[in-house]
Amino acid sequence: MKRLTLTILAVILAAALAGCGVGSGKRLNLDFRPQGGLQLTTGVVQLVVVDNRTNKSLVGPAATARELLKESQTGLLDLTTTMPNGTTISLSHLSVPALVFESVKNKLATLGVTGNPDTAGAKARVTVYVTEFLIDVEGNDYVGRVAMRAVIDRPGIQTIHNTVASAQGSKFKLVGDMGASDPLSDALNKCVNSLDFSGINTF
Repeated sequence: MKRLTLTILAVILAAALAGCGVGSGKRLNLDFRPQGGLQLTTGVVQLVVVDNRTNKSLVGPAATARELLKESQTGLLDLTTTMPNGTTISLSHLSVPALVFESVKNKLATLGVTGNPDTAGAKARVTVYVTEFLIDVEGNDYVGRVAMRAVIDRPGIQTIHNTVASAQGSKFKLVGDMGASDPLSDALNKCVNSLDFSGINTF
């Protein structure tokens, strides 16, 4: 009876591992929910993202050493954005700068501002410097860290606005890669939604 029970438990565990995608090589899929705020003067800005990370690795050394998050070690992620009106936008195979661009663009949209990569019709420029974007393991926890600095200016005008934000999210590491998207999503949401873009109204 005891052997039968152990066999059943082994089968259940194997099914659970298969169901949660352990070893399936799935990329991290971040869930971003831009929060609306005080509406800015409607207009267009040029949005530029600069990858200013000292270490360009998305997956930290501890997770890499444990052979976790193998698909995300390429530096690519998937992104699902849920706008305040319930609309969802799903994108895949994004680099960190591309993911930040999409996230900030959608954040600006909730404030009434359109972010484009070019200067056509732009009244200001928003340059977002990504200084940290990392998922790693600390003890038995997955920890995600995101930090950014945004500079709002307009070429030829001396006025400059700076806004800085950083955030961390953590989740108990249950099995393999399962749950790793949550802390990085949490850090992304807190960081981007904390950036102050009100300086756009100056231009």
